[in-house]
Amino acid sequence: MYELMPNEKKFVQVIDLKNNGFVEFNFAVGEAIMNVELMLPHKAFIEFCQNNRVSFFTKEQEEELLIDNNHWKYGLN
Repeated sequence: MYELMPNEKKFVQVIDLKNNGFVEFNFAVGEAIMNVELMLPHKAFIEFCQNNRVSFFTKEQEEELLIDNNHWKYGLN
């Protein structure tokens, strides 16, 4: 399979496991706050993670993402 940006560190954060077998997750390259929300069937999610050699968000990255999301949502600076 194909690895996206092989020289960059990649991260995932699972948001939800849907009843229909899909996994909703954030995917980031380089920095946690620069991420996209994706959804894949469970098997495809596992393959995606393996192919891209992802790490799960650390506690610090999750906190940083929460702060950044609140800034966007509430217009805080």
